Amino acid sequence: MVRVVPGVVTSRSATARVVLPTGRQPVWPPFARVAETIVAVGRRFPAHVHENAEVLTFVVEGLAAYELPPSPPVSMEPGSLELLASSAEVTHAIRPAQGTSVRWFSLVADLPPGASVPTRAQFDRPTPSGPQADGTVVRRLVGPGARVVSATGLEAEEVAFGPGGTSFRRIGRDRRGLVYAFSGRGRVDGEPIEVGEAALVENASGIALQGNPGFRVALATLPRPPD
Repeated sequence: MVRVVPGVVTSRSATARVVLPTGRQPVWPPFARVAETIVAVGRRFPAHVHENAEVLTFVVEGLAAYELPPSPPVSMEPGSLELLASSAEVTHAIRPAQGTSVRWFSLVADLPPGASVPTRAQFDRPTPSGPQADGTVVRRLVGPGARVVSATGLEAEEVAFGPGGTSFRRIGRDRRGLVYAFSGRGRVDGEPIEVGEAALVENASGIALQGNPGFRVALATLPRPPD
C-alpha cells in the first residue's frame, strides 16, 4: 500500500518542510520524524536534543558544519551524511558554512525498546553509482552496500533519474518504507509525487519508481514494529 503525504512548511530560525509528524500524518513507528530543512545565508539553526533515537542527516545542497560536542565540527557538502545513534540524551547542530545556505534531509527513528546504544556518530560521503540499466544513479547511504551501519535496521539510498524511466526497488513486507522527493516529479507504484512530498509504503515486497528526468528521491526503510 502506498500513501502520498505533503510536507508542512514551518519557519522559525529555519524553513522546514515536515512530512511527519503533522496533524495529517502523525508519528509512523519506527519513523519518529522526517523533514527537510533550509537555512539561509546569515542564519543559524539552533542545537537540539535527541534521546533513544537514531538520526540520519543528509546534505542535499550547500555547505555546512556538523557539530556534536565535544567532538570537533565535521565539514559537510552535498552527498555527505551523518548517522547519529544514542540511548542517552545527546545534542547536535548543523551550521551553514560562512556566506552560504544549506539544505538537508533528516530522518529520526526510534531505537528498539530496551536497546542500550552508546553514543555513536558515523560520517560518510558515499560515491554514487554509474548509470544503472534502468537509467538511475544510486547512492547507497545506510545499510547493505554502504559503509554506514544502522542500530535500528535503517536502510537508505538516494535515487536519481537521468533520462527518466522505471526503477524497481526492494522494500520487504516486514518493513515500512518512505520515499521523499528532493526534485522533479514522478510516481511511486502509480501514485504521483513531487518535491516536498513523501510516499509511505507498507505491506509491499517492492515498489516501482517512475521518474521524469531530474526526479531525485531518498528511499528509506525500517523494520516494521510488532502489531
